[in-house]
This record gives sequence, structure tokens and C-alpha cells, in this order.
Amino acid sequence: SHDPWVQAKAISQVSKCNITMGTLHKDTAYEISKVFLATEEELFNAFISEPLLKKIWGVSSITIDARPNGQARAKLAFANENWDFTIIYKEVVPNEKLSWIVHFDRFPSKETWVTLLFKKTTNGTELIFRQENFENSQERDDNRQANEMALETLEGLVGKQ
Repeated sequence: SHDPWVQAKAISQVSKCNITMGTLHKDTAYEISKVFLATEEELFNAFISEPLLKKIWGVSSITIDARPNGQARAKLAFANENWDFTIIYKEVVPNEKLSWIVHFDRFPSKETWVTLLFKKTTNGTELIFRQENFENSQERDDNRQANEMALETLEGLVGKQ
């Protein structure tokens, strides 16, 4: 067909299936895959919602500007320590992909990279959560444990009819 809308939709469907990530460096990165009983839109929107991220991440406040090069700023106290952080969004593809860089105030020269992929499944949406560029496996494991808890919290907040 020569209809540009039909061609654009076909290209969109192909690209939707082919959004992938590069090789995972096991010692400085991790990946979590979890299926949620929610639509891609609900799940994607949870990660750009100030009220939901406050609950999911346990931050006392957060402001979000979810567009490429936009920022999110969050206040987080953990074990009486300041873990405030800034996110700089790199990719924002509605209902398909979010990626950002995280900078914690207490470690100004360090950054970690987060990529979220949202994939429709027969009974909901698979979220693939990847975080990379840790300095060592202990740092990676501590962060993974925190994000596994955050995803459990998220599970209780989305997909409820």
C-alpha cells in the first residue's frame, strides 16, 4: 500500500517489537523482569507520576519533567542519611521505553543509567528494569534489593479496577 499512514503504522509496529538493550555487564549492572496486571500505559504513567513515585520510591518529595533532557528531582532520607537525587531523562517513548541517568547529591561524580522497557503480554505488561554503571557488585546488589521492593509496591498500585 502507498498510504503513508498505513506505512507509518506498520513501521511503528515493527519498531515496537525491536526495542532492545545492549549487553548486560553482570558485575556492574542488573536487570529485573516482572509482569504486571496492568496496561503498558498504566505502567509507563506510574513512572512519570509524582504521587505514585513518592509511594514507589519512598521519597518525601519529587518533581518530574519527563521529556528528553528534562529532569526529576527527589528528596530521600534513608537511615538518617541524605540520598537526594536528580534524574536526567534521555529517552521518553510513551508506553514503550523510558531511560534516564541518576545522580545522587552525596556522590557528585557518579552516575547510574536506568532503562525501562514496557512490553504487552497476554495477561498484562512485562516491565524490564535495567540499572547499570555501578562501581561494584555490593553497590549493585543493594540497589537491586531496593528496586525489587519498589516494584512490589508498584504492583499494589497499578492494574486495580
